[in-house]
Amino acid sequence: MSEYELSLLRQRGLAARDAKAKRGELRFTLPPGFCWSEDDRIEMDPDERVRQAIHLIFAKFRELGSGRQVFLWLRAADVHLPVVLRNGALRKIAWRKPAYHSVMQVLHNPVYAGAYAFGRTGNRMAVVEGEARKTSGHHRAIEEWGVLIKSNHEGYIDWQAYEENRVLLGENAHMQKRTARKSGRGGQALLSGMARCARCGRMMRVFTRPGPTCPIVTNVGR
Repeated sequence: MSEYELSLLRQRGLAARDAKAKRGELRFTLPPGFCWSEDDRIEMDPDERVRQAIHLIFAKFRELGSGRQVFLWLRAADVHLPVVLRNGALRKIAWRKPAYHSVMQVLHNPVYAGAYAFGRTGNRMAVVEGEARKTSGHHRAIEEWGVLIKSNHEGYIDWQAYEENRVLLGENAHMQKRTARKSGRGGQALLSGMARCARCGRMMRVFTRPGPTCPIVTNVGR
């Protein structure tokens, strides 16, 4: 009976948590660039330096079209990025050299697009050597997120830009099953996603069409 009561209490606690999340009131650790207000609302960080750093990441991604290129540019420019440090209830911002995963987390996080999202990861059960084992931290598809409230707060980009960035990040991914097209490893055109303008650094599109003197003529343009 005691185990049943504990299970029942846990289920009630999870139900209360999920109900609070659906209202957009459940607090969780916010990424750099945001903070919680006194009335449980997500607001932009009042520190102007933090906001400028986040804006810079999205601006360079629009220009370069690659999360890795953004990371390399930040490293070359010796730009430091804000990192959230927590010690219990205390939250502190530290400035560190860019890490690749930190840049990618900013580009993937829907909070930066003004959306309240909860339940982006889930658990999986698997039978290993006759025993059931649970693993956590598995990313879910956007359709499977527990809660998604768009236009919940002011963001650094709008939702349309976030969707465009998400598609581009998926196309740039290598050696991952979720990607539909890989740069230089297939796709709709030769060298797709690899050729870039030497002046502005933007991605160039490569198209092929039959020519009058040779079977294939390659045209390169933005």
